[in-house]
Amino acid sequence: MQEERDGESVNRLGFLVLSVLLANNADNRMAAMSLKEIMQTEDLDVKENTLFKKLRDYENQGYVKKGMKDGKANTFYITDDGKELMEQHNK
Repeated sequence: MQEERDGESVNRLGFLVLSVLLANNADNRMAAMSLKEIMQTEDLDVKENTLFKKLRDYENQGYVKKGMKDGKANTFYITDDGKELMEQHNK
């Protein structure tokens, strides 16, 4: 399922990612989650590269931002815009 929102691509993987971040209170730089943590939490059956591309797309759209580094790994957290997107689609 893929939906267009103001020209932006929103699909099931994107919602799963945002749901994981929201459920784990990853809503600030310190609480951000790494790619591996996100994958392990939801046991996502996608390649790391696919998930990274979705996170990068959502970062460009303002739904997630990069948090503090975890060693060499980037971490990500949901923004207010990302929370708003979730609220709009959960109605």
